[in-house]
Amino acid sequence: MTEQQLTPDQKPQEAVWYPRWNKVPWSLASKTQLSRADLPREPVGPVRGYVAGRDFRDKETEIALYAVKDSRPTKATGGQLAAAEARRSATVRVCTDCGANCQLPLSERRGRYLCPMCWRIATVVDYQIELRERRAENAAWARGLLEGGPLAVVWVEVMEAEPTPAGRKRPPLAARVHIVDENGKKLLNVLVRLAGPRTKGAPADALLPEDGRRQLERAFKGRRRAVWGPLGDVIARLGELGHPVQLGPAPSQSPITWHSYRRSWDNSVAGRYAQWRGELDPATGELRTPWSPGTADRLWLCLRRMADTVDAGRPGTSHGVRQTPSQGPAGAYAVRVAVTGPAGAGEALARLLAAQEALEPASVVGPVPSREVPDAVVTYMAGRPDAFTTTTAVQEGSDA
Repeated sequence: MTEQQLTPDQKPQEAVWYPRWNKVPWSLASKTQLSRADLPREPVGPVRGYVAGRDFRDKETEIALYAVKDSRPTKATGGQLAAAEARRSATVRVCTDCGANCQLPLSERRGRYLCPMCWRIATVVDYQIELRERRAENAAWARGLLEGGPLAVVWVEVMEAEPTPAGRKRPPLAARVHIVDENGKKLLNVLVRLAGPRTKGAPADALLPEDGRRQLERAFKGRRRAVWGPLGDVIARLGELGHPVQLGPAPSQSPITWHSYRRSWDNSVAGRYAQWRGELDPATGELRTPWSPGTADRLWLCLRRMADTVDAGRPGTSHGVRQTPSQGPAGAYAVRVAVTGPAGAGEALARLLAAQEALEPASVVGPVPSREVPDAVVTYMAGRPDAFTTTTAVQEGSDA
């Protein structure tokens, strides 16, 4: 049978390289993973991929991956596997959070053994908590920016030239520079020519480089700068054309002392804006790049909104516990209770309230990782309104 006659599954496949384990598809596994499964297997067939990892000496290496569908069961019988499982007391395969019976041994994370999905959820929740802390820091930064004296809020867009036939990049043709002050009032909105006098394609209405230099220096004089866009490239290009712009030194921001566990944040205006929004991609868990404001006055509005942020975020409302009419007084609704704390705290309170007939039937949801308190879990429940009074310690909407 020739290669052209082979089916797609039979044709040779090129090995794929993966930068980390969370990028490896479920259909591929290493030899060690196959052997450590609760129903162990052994690889058969060629290597289908490699993943970056570390060996027993903690040195960087590439770990071979095999197609699970091409593997075969080891010779161990069911009875032998059951006996081995009884002896292997240190191996955990049941997820602490969701109870999944996982095929591979689970790793411990802050006292909990998590399946890959729960591990990802916990990682995303940690990211969200850190973004809330960062949102408060960026709000303070924006207030200091807008209230610290004369300010130039700058928006820059560059008009690029067509590349050469060989693909080499040409110098830009022009740049739009839009500037407003700390109150959102327009200081400058000009199109500056960045191409030489014989360059074709430059906009006819663009200011000559020498005129653009004078207007930029006048707008920036005595002002701090909050810039979105390649202002540095524009200034460098004007200098190459013989018209250097004297902006003066940019004031330094107050340094922030980071904890060792904190990630390195982007301190640019665009980076801080993305962090303040704090939207995570639901598919990847990564911070989304927000749609750009588009003009200097819109950027000023974004900075104003950042500065007006009064807290680091409020707890969300769980859809797992709906407020439904109870058997209490007419029009009364169940009291929503959220218990945040160590594992077991919510269940203990639920048992106590259930013994007093103070809970709505089948209303306990959780526990789930807390979005507010690291290393804590939240248990939701609905209490009967006639069992809670205004003097009850746990009131509607509160976190116990």
